[in-house]
Amino acid sequence: MVSRDTRSVGELERCVEAIDATAPAERDADDRARLTDALVALADAYGERGEFDAEAEMIARLDRLRGRGGAGDVDVHLANALANATSVRDRDDLYATAIDPDRIEAYRGRIEDLYDRRAEPAIAAPLARATAETIHANGKGDRRDRIEPLLDRLEAVYDAHSEPDVAASLLRAYAHAELYLGADGDVGGSDGVPFGRDDATDGADAPAGTDARGDRVARAEELFRAHPDGEVAAGLAGALAGRTNADAKRTDVEAIEDRIGRIEALADRYPAQEEAIVRWLPVATANAARAGFEAADVGRVEHWAGETADLHERLSTPSSATWAAVATFFSARASFFDGDAEAGEAKLERLEALEERYDNPVFAHWLGRAMFDAARCYVETERSERARSMVEDLSAFAVGHQDRDEIEAGLDALRSHAPHLFDEADGATPASEEPLDAPARSADAAPEPTAVTDEADGASAETRADPAVTEEPEPSDARSVAVSAEADLTASASRNEGAPADEADDDLPGCGNCGEDGCGNCGSGDDLQPPASGPELAAAGAVVALVGLSVAYTLYRAQRAVRNAVGGS
Repeated sequence: MVSRDTRSVGELERCVEAIDATAPAERDADDRARLTDALVALADAYGERGEFDAEAEMIARLDRLRGRGGAGDVDVHLANALANATSVRDRDDLYATAIDPDRIEAYRGRIEDLYDRRAEPAIAAPLARATAETIHANGKGDRRDRIEPLLDRLEAVYDAHSEPDVAASLLRAYAHAELYLGADGDVGGSDGVPFGRDDATDGADAPAGTDARGDRVARAEELFRAHPDGEVAAGLAGALAGRTNADAKRTDVEAIEDRIGRIEALADRYPAQEEAIVRWLPVATANAARAGFEAADVGRVEHWAGETADLHERLSTPSSATWAAVATFFSARASFFDGDAEAGEAKLERLEALEERYDNPVFAHWLGRAMFDAARCYVETERSERARSMVEDLSAFAVGHQDRDEIEAGLDALRSHAPHLFDEADGATPASEEPLDAPARSADAAPEPTAVTDEADGASAETRADPAVTEEPEPSDARSVAVSAEADLTASASRNEGAPADEADDDLPGCGNCGEDGCGNCGSGDDLQPPASGPELAAAGAVVALVGLSVAYTLYRAQRAVRNAVGGS
């Protein structure tokens, strides 16, 4: 780990000005050394404040100083200054909503040029650090295809220089690969982590967390045994935390809890690195809350959501806040699905506070989904005033929101499901009476905002930072779903329960063996009818979605009832 200069920006600027007052030819070795140190520290200080142009100017001055004779170690200082400029982890607040991976990659490339001329450990260490940070930047910038090639380069640096500081950087790179690549090439999570993406890489058929060198977490454990160093331990903690993304997708709560215990043990063993190790825990605890929800284990959801909130209170970083939002969302969802509106509302307030505190679209995403869960809970429990109020709030919230279409589709489904709770004064148009010129919605549109599909860091592909989740089943109280669906719709909804939207789109009517042109077994498709209109598709979609929600929540409540009965006995 590179120690940071403790001088203020003003002190560093005065130091540089004082030395600059002396002509270069008159400076002795001590002056040159002090100037070099001050330029490195000043560049880092500017970068931490987000003054990237000033940082670049200090780096350029270092480069000019390196070009003069008698400054043999300046290239090492330049490499460290460039590595500092690639930092993502230590500039978390700057990159919460926007990041420029190209700038960071360019700095890393300049260190690689220095390394090509001087392949020494003194330059290998900053190159390794910059490579790990560039992997992080590409993950946040939604350029995941660049992660594996950078990992290969970092492995090569470690093969040439098997030092603890290089190993620590390699393990941090593994951690971010686990977060952003996740299982089967899907996005995992990081300072904000989505789960539902399907942009498989070349290694998509490999087991979770594997690459050309095998399982990344197993490799991290191997490197830690070779270098039982505190910084290496922090990297191992990151790899363990990152793997919980894949564990959560498998609903393997026990595996996640084992990894949490391992991370806590590392923090106890290396108190000097406790903060660097503990900063990874919110990733794992939030995934434990999510997996607990998927397993219908409300006790685990509440426990791990509380742990994540406590960790955020301790760390107070944008990353910990993102994971706190994930855990709070699943805790709120469990309460709303269980009909406990008051508990859900308290958690909804926490999400609102996070959304107000952080200028990041991901918080609005989780808040919007929780607001929809609240509206659905009010509808299902016949709380008409609260339902109308929440629907109005959510309609206003949707304006300008990245999930606006999904939110509005969900609200249409709620209104058509319980028209007696909503008056027509608000201008709502039931799905079955949608104007003919309205844009048609897909027949399988989910009645709630869909998950963010990538980690954002800007206004476009870089605006959704840190977590989103796989499309999970959207349960609904079976007692309140008074829908007389035909048998084939019920079967289709049951088949599609919990399936990603792209898989549900592939379902065809009939016996299950039918093709697009019908089936000889069940006779479907013999009499082709004209294509359905947009309003008909919207109405059918609402029915399918609501029936699917009913089936899913019935299973959820049944599982809880069985568990409670077993526990009581």
